[in-house]
Amino acid sequence: MAFLFYSQNQQINHILKKLIFYFLSLSLLTTACKPHKKKCSRSYQIEHPVSVYPVKESYAIGDTIWFEPNFSDVFNVRYNNNFDGKSFNQTITLKNFEFYPTFIPFKKITDTTVNLAGNNVSGWPSFEAIYQPEYTQYEMYYGVQYVYKYTNAQYHYKLGIICKEKGRFVYFPTWTTFTNIACLGSFNEQDLTQECEKETITDIRFPINKQPDGSHLTNYHLYEQIMHPDPATEGTNIEYYKKECFTFVVK
Repeated sequence: MAFLFYSQNQQINHILKKLIFYFLSLSLLTTACKPHKKKCSRSYQIEHPVSVYPVKESYAIGDTIWFEPNFSDVFNVRYNNNFDGKSFNQTITLKNFEFYPTFIPFKKITDTTVNLAGNNVSGWPSFEAIYQPEYTQYEMYYGVQYVYKYTNAQYHYKLGIICKEKGRFVYFPTWTTFTNIACLGSFNEQDLTQECEKETITDIRFPINKQPDGSHLTNYHLYEQIMHPDPATEGTNIEYYKKECFTFVVK
């Protein structure tokens, strides 16, 4: 009887060993078939070019202005290696990618003694929106939150505004992450490339009316005349006003 019990245990152990070997082999085979990602952590800066037209310093009540972000799914990005702090340029393709909320906002300049951030009056009530029905969009305090439409390897959105009230205005396209940049968490992580497992978009820039020579048609000279920005205190904001803010007057 003892011999029979010992023999049965031997058989069970033999079967268990076979099963363990089988599952280990299957696991190794499955892992080998998946693309291997290097252990890395990257932060990306990308661009969403915007066209504003017609370009004028001043518009009359009843005039229409169009705002149109339109760009390819191939991005020339700047990324930062979060381990050693080094930065590199890279080309990546993002097909039908869900970008975080993006906005077309407007501020009305009412106080020239403070910078743009200090002017908190919304310019949106001064305009009437011309919405395109094919897009997903929502009205917000400063303007419109929108979702890009992806067709033919292009991301695009289009909004028109009709000027209703006089004033001095600044359009400043922007975006947001799920959590604050200062405390980036897993909600901000995206699968951007195959070779890196931890990647985050930390900055989206919105160059407005960028020209072949690198200049931007943003009416910065008008902003300068109105706001008199001091390079000593504004610092890098000056480049932001020049490239990513469109200043205009409605008379």
